[in-house]
Amino acid sequence: MSARRTLLAVGIAVVAALALLGFGFTWPFVIGWSLLICSVGLLGQLVMPLEPGFDAPSIDTEPHRRPTEISRMAWALNTHTGMAGQQITRRVSAILRHRLLRQGIDPDDPDDRERLTAVIGPDLWDRLTGRAPTIVDIERALDAVDRLNPASPGEPSLAPHSPAPDQGRPSLFRRSRR
Repeated sequence: MSARRTLLAVGIAVVAALALLGFGFTWPFVIGWSLLICSVGLLGQLVMPLEPGFDAPSIDTEPHRRPTEISRMAWALNTHTGMAGQQITRRVSAILRHRLLRQGIDPDDPDDRERLTAVIGPDLWDRLTGRAPTIVDIERALDAVDRLNPASPGEPSLAPHSPAPDQGRPSLFRRSRR
């Protein structure tokens, strides 16, 4: 609120009070209406921001405290329902696709479906690209990515010991049955 607008609201209330007195109204009526006019004038100066954080102070964050892609992907895992979000699913399936293409296996090619099943396990690719991938699917895909890790940067090869799809690394999340 500025002083000029405040004085303007008080001035309008005084003019209204004098006008009401001129018409012969009683003092309590004049005082009540002039206070009402003054308060409406003062409240009219308040500006409500459209956005809740509009007037919040800006706090600079240190570079090491900014959210990272890894933390956003971790938040995409819902441990209560066991479902994996789109962000982590897209990232893991893109990495798996890249590793499979290094092996000469195109996951979208129907001719390579048999080799795909032999390398990453049954129905894993369909689960990743399907509607509701789970955390277990993400873990299986990460195990497959580990198995497809090339021995040297220029040489694509399968890891010699590939664990079965159900015997991958232990889960990071406790399973609770409801």
